[in-house]
Amino acid sequence: MLFKDIPGNVKIINKLINSVEEQRIAHAQMFVGSAGSGNLMLALAYAQFLNCTNRVYFNNSNDIIADSCGQCSSCKKFETMEHPDLHFLFPVVKMDKKELSRDFMSDWRSYIKSKNGIINLNSWYDYIQVENKQGIISVDDINDIISRLQYKNYEAKVKVIIIWMAEKIQYNAAPKILKTLEEPFDNTLFILVVENQDLMLPTILSRVQKSRMEIPNLQQSFDFLRKQHPDLPENDLFDAIYNGEGNLARAYDYLLNNDEMKKISDFFRKWMRTCFTLNGKAIFELSDEFSSFGREKQKHILTESSRKLLTTFQLGNKIKEIKFYNNEDDKFFNNFAKYVNKNNLGFFVKRFDDAIFHIERNGNPKLIFSDLSFDIGRIFRV
Repeated sequence: MLFKDIPGNVKIINKLINSVEEQRIAHAQMFVGSAGSGNLMLALAYAQFLNCTNRVYFNNSNDIIADSCGQCSSCKKFETMEHPDLHFLFPVVKMDKKELSRDFMSDWRSYIKSKNGIINLNSWYDYIQVENKQGIISVDDINDIISRLQYKNYEAKVKVIIIWMAEKIQYNAAPKILKTLEEPFDNTLFILVVENQDLMLPTILSRVQKSRMEIPNLQQSFDFLRKQHPDLPENDLFDAIYNGEGNLARAYDYLLNNDEMKKISDFFRKWMRTCFTLNGKAIFELSDEFSSFGREKQKHILTESSRKLLTTFQLGNKIKEIKFYNNEDDKFFNNFAKYVNKNNLGFFVKRFDDAIFHIERNGNPKLIFSDLSFDIGRIFRV
């Protein structure tokens, strides 16, 4: 991965480059940003740059000031994610005799390449087909990576361990990674890639150097998608960006699997209309449909629905302008906006958060969904 492949975030990239040139590399760093910010891409490009033997430098002050060569032996191995001194931890589930991140490495490499580095948790779970299981970074996974750090670097100047979705580190595994961050191995760099740092333990946050990624703007998102899909019409790209609502990962998923994204959007519209009518039979039928999905998909639907409610509030209060490419969405959200306001938005956000919390703890999805639906309907009636 090269720095020039990353959409936007030039300031952060140049800051990292300068720290390398000045030999001020923090041994534990955290890249914070949404799934569409390119935070994993930055971690991969940074690891490659650190170990490149023939770095390239530029004079354009408005762009990145340096990059990996992409041609040396080290770069080629980092590009394929097969360098012996590049290690990964990421959320997995026990399945088919696979238990640790390294057991999923073949899937992991294929997945990242298929998404050009713009990835998100839900699509990763879909890729490895977790079904009703919930992914974690386990104690065994942490112990495994620590045991491999005992050995000297094979050939890299800096051994790099990238922990993607570090929020998913199992609670009783956190002290083990904390001890390693406090007493790092020589010539070793930990990069924690995080979407929500509020879910991280304060003791871990206090021991890492944080870099916050910015969401790519419309032009940067369009340029990235155009580079990946040169043959698609412009309207298809803008349609994906709209459906992603500023999240490049969702926009990318929409292009690759827009039927699934449309199904979630259709489900949300049907759900809200059913809640408004407070039709018990229809709510229970939707609850049956919801409970038939895997738990990760249930959480994904609730998360997306909560986001759509926030967008509806922003639309109704003219906080955000939205160009709808889908006529049905245009009609629905403009009518729906009058029912989501400052008096009930907080209630909606809390109830959706509570529902996700209970789904994560293996609550009965049918009961959780039906209770949430009746509560939403009653608030609409108020």
